[in-house]
Amino acid sequence: MGCGQVWGNPLPPLMGWLNGDFSSRTQAEEDRRFEAAELHARTIWPHEGPGYWLYLEQSLVARPAHPFRQRIFHLTDAGRGELLMVEYTMPKATDFAGAWRDPAKLRTLTPEQLSRRAGCELRLRRLPSGHYEGRNEIGRCPTNFAGADTLVQYIWIGPEHIRLLDRAYDQQGTLRWGSPGEGYVYLRVTP
Repeated sequence: MGCGQVWGNPLPPLMGWLNGDFSSRTQAEEDRRFEAAELHARTIWPHEGPGYWLYLEQSLVARPAHPFRQRIFHLTDAGRGELLMVEYTMPKATDFAGAWRDPAKLRTLTPEQLSRRAGCELRLRRLPSGHYEGRNEIGRCPTNFAGADTLVQYIWIGPEHIRLLDRAYDQQGTLRWGSPGEGYVYLRVTP
């Protein structure tokens, strides 16, 4: 089984689920712990194999021009029924804000310019429902934001939603910050 395929099925179905525009507005209306946010994801660099590259941008609905997270992910077949979702940051990420709407903004960016977030790789597995879930290895993803030292990221992906849960801990294992409850639930707003 080569890269770009999982269990004999091509990765495009998962990439189809990841690509699109999503909103947590419904969740924010039902639970005041959450702010309404948007998530936009687009496949990029179709000829940079193996696997697939994805540009992802998140912003609060109240501040769409100022994303709070911009990342590029590289998805490949990790074998044994797992997918590897490697996270990268971009130089001067703010220069690429809105690239989901205007892909030309990414024209000058190449994979060689990215910085891999070592230890932050997400391992995805397919659930009996057909959906995917994943997380990074606990204690391996460093962060230096708001007094935390390590970040644990969880992701659940279905055809109509992406759920993200971040938890950041200090060296004593005390939770310093993270998503409320079971994380942000982004529902698809575009087909």
